[in-house]
Amino acid sequence: MTETVHAPITSLHLTRKGGLLEKASLDKEQSSQSLTWHHINYTSPIAKEWLDKEPRIDEVAQDILLRAETRPRFYMEGNTILMCLRGVNLNPNAEPEDMISIRLWVSEDMIITSCNRHSWSITDIRQALEQGAGPKSSGEFISLLIERLAIRVEEFFEELDVNLDKQEDTLASLGFDEFYAQISHLRRQSATIKRYLTPQKDALEKLYRSQSPIITKLDLDNIRDDLDKFTRLLEDIELTRERTIVMQEEYLARIAHQQNSRLYVLAIISAIFLPLTFLTGALGMNIGGLPGLEDDNAFLYVSIFCGALAVVLLIWFKYKRWY
Repeated sequence: MTETVHAPITSLHLTRKGGLLEKASLDKEQSSQSLTWHHINYTSPIAKEWLDKEPRIDEVAQDILLRAETRPRFYMEGNTILMCLRGVNLNPNAEPEDMISIRLWVSEDMIITSCNRHSWSITDIRQALEQGAGPKSSGEFISLLIERLAIRVEEFFEELDVNLDKQEDTLASLGFDEFYAQISHLRRQSATIKRYLTPQKDALEKLYRSQSPIITKLDLDNIRDDLDKFTRLLEDIELTRERTIVMQEEYLARIAHQQNSRLYVLAIISAIFLPLTFLTGALGMNIGGLPGLEDDNAFLYVSIFCGALAVVLLIWFKYKRWY
């Protein structure tokens, strides 16, 4: 469905055997032997006009199908299911955390999906239908869409783990600005995705407990597996968050250790030169009675004494294991 993502409405007849018939006409009566799938671009006025003419779509469902911002949720009324789902944005030049909202209205003989950007999960289903291996019922369509969304999120987190591993391996060589830019980006991605996956898990739990006649036992088993997968993904998000915190603490500890090491060296140098500074300051007073004023070798004696004192201090610091 890549080529029709910007089309106001794309309509298809499903054979209930995993394949496709010819494109459905929006004007002719739906065949009772087929399942019709309408994929709409909710930003198009044509899609809104078509939903206005569809008698089975009430105002609540129409509002959710056309709303610009939605959180994952689940509704069931009679034999119809209305869901809002989110998937990671894996489109070129897009940020994965800018998640794609997919709205889903399902009855026994009709499916309506709604989004305004290309979704690889929708494309996967379309390609499966073209190959004759697609969903055979409305319930199977729901479970397959949830499965594809979960797989895409899983792929994203695998890539995120790889990036975290690289960050940990190169932690010592990263500059402060570079490290914080990368670690902040990873934490922002995790936090944004968790914001939508948490209510999505709740919506899937409601779907699993809904006992809808559209959902078969096999579909429920698949949904339960995907629900477990989303639960594990949320745990992975927490693990990612903890890993980034540990990396940040380790990096700050490394910087603090480097700073303390430099300050320690400066403190050793200051301790060596403190008595030497006192001695040279005392001998440099411009008053009478200072020793060595009349001795031509006095400067040499003082220099030898200062050097010997510095050596003694270094030996004493070494003995005390101060360095």
